[in-house]
Amino acid sequence: MSKHYEYIGSKIKELSGEIFQRIESPFGQDNFFNPIVEELDFPRHSVENLFIHIGEFLISQTEEHKMNFVKFVEVFGLQLIKSKASLDQSIHFLYLTRYSIIDLLELELLHERISIKNYFEVIKIIEYLFQLISKTLLNIYSVEMSDIKIALDESKEDLKMTLREYADLERALNEATIFAISDHEDKILYANDKFCNLYQYTIEELIGKTHDIYSSHFHPPAFFHEIWETIESGNVWKGEILNQAKDGTKYWLDTTIIPFVDSNGERYKHISIQYDITEKRNSEETLRNTEKLSMIGELAAGIAHEIRNPLTTIRGFVQLMNQNGKEPYYYTDTILDEIDRINFIVSELMIFAKPHQIQYNECNINNILTSVIKFLEPEANLKNVEIEYEFPIEDVIISGERNQLKQVLLNLLKNSIEAMPSGGKIYILLERTTQNIVITIKDEGIGMETEQIKKLGEPFFTTKQDGNGLGLMVSYKIIQNHKGSIHVNSNLNQGTTFTISFESPQKNKIVYES
Repeated sequence: MSKHYEYIGSKIKELSGEIFQRIESPFGQDNFFNPIVEELDFPRHSVENLFIHIGEFLISQTEEHKMNFVKFVEVFGLQLIKSKASLDQSIHFLYLTRYSIIDLLELELLHERISIKNYFEVIKIIEYLFQLISKTLLNIYSVEMSDIKIALDESKEDLKMTLREYADLERALNEATIFAISDHEDKILYANDKFCNLYQYTIEELIGKTHDIYSSHFHPPAFFHEIWETIESGNVWKGEILNQAKDGTKYWLDTTIIPFVDSNGERYKHISIQYDITEKRNSEETLRNTEKLSMIGELAAGIAHEIRNPLTTIRGFVQLMNQNGKEPYYYTDTILDEIDRINFIVSELMIFAKPHQIQYNECNINNILTSVIKFLEPEANLKNVEIEYEFPIEDVIISGERNQLKQVLLNLLKNSIEAMPSGGKIYILLERTTQNIVITIKDEGIGMETEQIKKLGEPFFTTKQDGNGLGLMVSYKIIQNHKGSIHVNSNLNQGTTFTISFESPQKNKIVYES
């Protein structure tokens, strides 16, 4: 899990229930006095546990933490009901909890302890958790209201209570959400003011109409088919929908659709609760585009720099040839070397070009490694480098492209040789485990610092004086296309270890590079 999740999660866990005793309310100028904490029979530690569970989920977003969180919210909701708090007060209480977390995040962003990207990532998770809380509380209140409904015949006072709870629910939904109620045919029975204002229809224009009236035609029919299947089975559907107002304005809406079923399990109506997230989506898209432009700019600058150097050399020698006129052939070898260098740079970059089809076949890793070792042994001997290797007796086969895999191994082994100018040993180990195939290349070279390791694979980053940084970048891409991974472990003057790991092979599979 990312460190910023751990940092923010720990900060949320530090929040105490005390902050809810008095806090400036967004609904009025007076300070809000929380009746749940001060006046009602509500355990104070439950408030603190709510922050702890939110923080724990943020730190470790596992299915186990999600289940623990849901169980806590169910108990929490029952405590709210037993504390004599109205639904309106409960919704307001949850709003203040969310308000405090958002306030904390904005403070961390203001002091630059988290980035804008981190802020949006955490906001998305927090919104998901509070949607989960709201849904759970609505289900709990729905069950509670069903129990009250059974007792209606026995007590008129119970009827008044049910009506009051329903009014609280309706008022809370009307104030906080874009809310509508539809019948079993998806015809609108009720829509609140926020719903009408967003879509720019009057309530009279909406009643009796289906939700197709504001469809943006962005989503395929299968998308809505999935929604219908979900709510017809009695389950809650949650997702993001792009809808269109009467004037053509499009809005992204975080939508929750809750079905109501009768005693026979048949859906007789459903409610939709929506939140306008258009601005958030636009901000995220702007951020992504900015990052893409930045990467393109860096790559373009690097390519221009790398290609300009050999072109300058070629131009200079051609000028000398024109001036000499008699013996131009002294410079042809240099010119050809520089042209080959340009061709190499362009060829390396082609692997990142538009997707193209590659036939993956069975590749014998033992044979590929043996071929690479024999090819580089003369160079290794000249530099007093000894290559030792250990392979399994049986052949190790994976699905891949032989030439690309050979290119990766050549790059890594050549780097190891060049990292030992005074000589040394290179140890190559090929292993097959139950699920993975692992290639380890370990040298006794000059090693790298932590910051250098982090930059490996970036365009044009190199630790060699005459390198261009494209070899490892291409190698990383090839291994990624082969569903593998590269791990690097290195320390200054203690050598470097490259570990390549592949998943179980799949034979004769056509794949597309991206």
